[in-house]
Amino acid sequence: MKMLTKNQEKALDLEIEKSRLNREKSMLVLNKSLLLYFSFLFVAIVGFISGNLGRQTLNILVFIGFGILFIGTWPYVKTMKAEEKKLDDIIKELNEPKKPKK
Repeated sequence: MKMLTKNQEKALDLEIEKSRLNREKSMLVLNKSLLLYFSFLFVAIVGFISGNLGRQTLNILVFIGFGILFIGTWPYVKTMKAEEKKLDDIIKELNEPKKPKK
């Protein structure tokens, strides 16, 4: 395992914190899209049951809800893959054997 200098440790801590912030931002987008999805679904179902919405409007609202869900999920999945790769690279770099100085 590599020995890290204080500056390298600080840089590593900052990189991990940046990774956490990216995950939190993508989680916020995912949560908002889930809220919008269920809101569209709720309005569509209640409107259809009460007779205020027709079948075509119900279908449109459901498809819009699925679109919102997909649009909100895509950045989350993309961010998670990127952050996982970045952390794997850091772990791999730290676990490389230390090369002797000549």
